[in-house]
Amino acid sequence: MVKLEGFYNDDTLKPMLHNGEITTLDYVYHQSEQIKQQYIDYCQERGLQQDENSAKTFMEWSLNQEEKAHSEYLD
Repeated sequence: MVKLEGFYNDDTLKPMLHNGEITTLDYVYHQSEQIKQQYIDYCQERGLQQDENSAKTFMEWSLNQEEKAHSEYLD
């Protein structure tokens, strides 16, 4: 596993995630301060531990929110 510090753009993180060099939790923590805080809030609001499982659930939820916003924009 690669040890990350700070934040990285999506173009850097996605290949690392897909190649198994980082975990989903790493991916969420190192995208941006805003996404990291959204994840922390997401976990706190739902009583979840900040771990690999909740990071995967958060990413699914986040994607659904983006799709919903895009769909509403098109309507």
